[in-house]
Amino acid sequence: MRVWSTSKLCLNVPPTDWLLARCHPDGGFAATPDSPMPDLLSTATALHAVAGMGVDLAPIREACLDFIDSLWCSEGAFQGHWADTQLDCEYVFYGLLALGHLST
Repeated sequence: MRVWSTSKLCLNVPPTDWLLARCHPDGGFAATPDSPMPDLLSTATALHAVAGMGVDLAPIREACLDFIDSLWCSEGAFQGHWADTQLDCEYVFYGLLALGHLST
């Protein structure tokens, strides 16, 4: 399978490898190699994709859980990324999707 980069160059790498390479050392996934930080949308969708491809999430589970926890607000919602100051109900869905994949 081919994976397209942001520069439109085709990368001949397995999609799981490309997605897992977007995992930040402190947890979470970045949308692209050039993204300044991971975000909850990219994290939820990447976890959903790699889990659907049968990837073992154990090696990244704790770091991703820590990342998601860092975005949780006691008001009952999630922020989209570390620099986000707004709570958004959309990110509740992403947080729950990510947590659901990490709980198995």
